[in-house]
Amino acid sequence: MKPVRSILATLAMGGLLAACHGTDPKTESKRDMLADSGFKVVSLKTPGQAASFKKLPPHKLVRKTYNGKPVWVYADPTMCGCLYMGTQDNYNAYIKEASKQMIATAMRANFQDDPYSPTGMDNAVDSDWDWGEWGNPGYYGLPY
Repeated sequence: MKPVRSILATLAMGGLLAACHGTDPKTESKRDMLADSGFKVVSLKTPGQAASFKKLPPHKLVRKTYNGKPVWVYADPTMCGCLYMGTQDNYNAYIKEASKQMIATAMRANFQDDPYSPTGMDNAVDSDWDWGEWGNPGYYGLPY
């Protein structure tokens, strides 16, 4: 009987831990978006690679030509000391995701800072009056 209880307790704890683990947060950093867009992480292996890596502007996407094809590179000297490389399709996917995040951020900022928000105005008006037991009589005394 004790082994059954311990197994059930272990399963219950595992279920609780799985329930506490939420979904992954949205990718917010540029490096995460690059990786999600299909950019490959290239580590520096030779002194020649390190020298050309130092010539690249840090933390900026740069278009280069490799074997006659356009390639997008992103040098990250501070976090990983590596290079992200991607094709034009990877770059297009990155720009699409970055645009979505910029629009979402702007929309959140607009909704938070809107001085004409009806919800904010209603809360301000209702909190200015002490209606007491009578309750809010509505606009011009009409119930709504």
